[in-house]
Amino acid sequence: MKEVAEVYSWMFVYNEWNKLKRLPIQDRGFEESFREYISRKVKFDKVSDIRDTGFGLSYPTFSGLPHELDAICVKDKELSAFELKHYEVSNITKDIVFTFWGKIIDFYFKNAEVLSNYKITMFLVTINKSVDESIRKLCIGYGIKLIEPSLMTIGTLDYFARDIYQKLLDHDNLKLCDELIEDIRIVKERYDYSFSDIFRYKDGEIKINLPLDQIKPEEALNKILECYKLFKKLKDIWNSQKN
Repeated sequence: MKEVAEVYSWMFVYNEWNKLKRLPIQDRGFEESFREYISRKVKFDKVSDIRDTGFGLSYPTFSGLPHELDAICVKDKELSAFELKHYEVSNITKDIVFTFWGKIIDFYFKNAEVLSNYKITMFLVTINKSVDESIRKLCIGYGIKLIEPSLMTIGTLDYFARDIYQKLLDHDNLKLCDELIEDIRIVKERYDYSFSDIFRYKDGEIKINLPLDQIKPEEALNKILECYKLFKKLKDIWNSQKN
């Protein structure tokens, strides 16, 4: 389900948002439109109310302070936490990333016995087309899926690379696409992790489960950029074949 939410989130900021009428409010209707779109496409079992402060499940926090998250969506035992930042002009900053991370930590530390039963994935969604590479690396390092119109996540790249493989016609380009899919597989295997892959709860203790010395966000970002560049090349080839 994570990959489905990931793909549809990117499709919203890349394409769907451009079709929608802007509303006369601060975020131009971004949050409301996204919540409606992702709920319709993914068919979650539960979606939190607007301005919910209980992690969508009426949970308290470790600190005792309430935190608002833009959307908590649950399907089976997968929980997607969305932080929605319109930010068409304003920059996505490290403070936004750390605040989002801190909110999830605060809920998890208080409710780990229950929340450890879920696969928790964090999504930072924005229509900003000029996200700084330092923010991209920060999100990769903390297992946050940064959904932006200018770059696909590795999960989204995997989905569309496999899709375009079915459409290419000649052998050489199919071979090139096959190589791309393999490169994506290697990156996913090493770097496509989530909040629940970092923390483990067992016998009343929360432990860091990820081998942090193996996490290299700069290397991961460079590989994702290389894969995205090759994907766009293959997409251009496919478009030319259509015409």
